[in-house]
Amino acid sequence: MINFDFNSSALGPDARAALDKQAAWLRANGAVRIRIYGHTDAVGSPGYNQALGQRRAQSAVNYLVARGVSRSRMDAVASFGETRPLINTPNRERLNRRTVTEISGFVRGRGADFDGKVANRIYNDYAAGTTAEVNVEGIE
Repeated sequence: MINFDFNSSALGPDARAALDKQAAWLRANGAVRIRIYGHTDAVGSPGYNQALGQRRAQSAVNYLVARGVSRSRMDAVASFGETRPLINTPNRERLNRRTVTEISGFVRGRGADFDGKVANRIYNDYAAGTTAEVNVEGIE
């Protein structure tokens, strides 16, 4: 998760640092596909917030691409705008102005020996923020 300033999709220093770590992990685990969801706080119209959340997700994707992650492995999906706050308030709230990344699957054609144990290792490494490569040869 990375956060944004009010009414902005610009990446700050903390966001860039978090995305640098994520890019390293993604480069080390080339079979993983991700989705990035954009969110906003409750200030502004629903339509505006939907578009702002999408711009935030796209900013994260663009940054990861610039750090060597293939664009074809990422989706900046339709934003959740203000509909899924972490802090339920009608006011400005930095924790609600965020993007969230999830592992959405694996690149096709990477083999056939993928099982739940590999998925669990990938998830645990990702959640822990490590950049260790998980052997996913044989993933379908």
